[in-house]
Amino acid sequence: MDIVIVRIGIDIGQKVDPTAIAVVELQERPDADHWVVRFMERLPLSTPYPAIAQRLATIITGVERTVPYFTPREGRLIVPRLELEVYVDATGVGLPVVDALNEYGLAVVPVYFTHGDRRSVVDGQVLLGKAWLVSRLKVLFQQGRIHLPAHHPDAEAMARELQDYEIRVSEDANDRYGAFAVGAHDDLVTALGLAVQSGDEVRPVTRREDWLPYFQHMPRGA
Repeated sequence: MDIVIVRIGIDIGQKVDPTAIAVVELQERPDADHWVVRFMERLPLSTPYPAIAQRLATIITGVERTVPYFTPREGRLIVPRLELEVYVDATGVGLPVVDALNEYGLAVVPVYFTHGDRRSVVDGQVLLGKAWLVSRLKVLFQQGRIHLPAHHPDAEAMARELQDYEIRVSEDANDRYGAFAVGAHDDLVTALGLAVQSGDEVRPVTRREDWLPYFQHMPRGA
């Protein structure tokens, strides 16, 4: 039986960042795992959390309704088995949304962002270092293993977010990752990073100077 592997990453918005969703298909190719972005969406700022949960439930259940497809070459109807994992940012304001999705009967994996460059799974929850997430995302892009939809406005927005992404060291010596410029956002980057966190290993890149050659060649949106 054919298997379709789908990962959904959800970054729950706060006052200045909207909620962002990335639906990605994991394709296990001979060279390495590749990630094909099938759907991206930003919800309007100030969307109430019940409405956010309802929209997310609609998207998740839509993905779960895997549509059979016909292959003319083989002359048969294919009914693939769906392997789905949903990663939701539960840090801070995200936890009520996780609880609401559970009430809808949807199985989601809460993700709590931490300092550092590690990823661990504890009691069904993911503890994810923002440095680890950003590093993995950069390497996957550098290796051409993330495929964005062409001419999609949210994909172009993500390219800009990647360029705006910064590392700053706070007064307590903790690294802070994000888009710090006025009017800049990092919600789409975070949602995509959540979606592509599983799969094969990549060489970690945590120093900003290691990212700069890639930034210089990032496509800019119109």
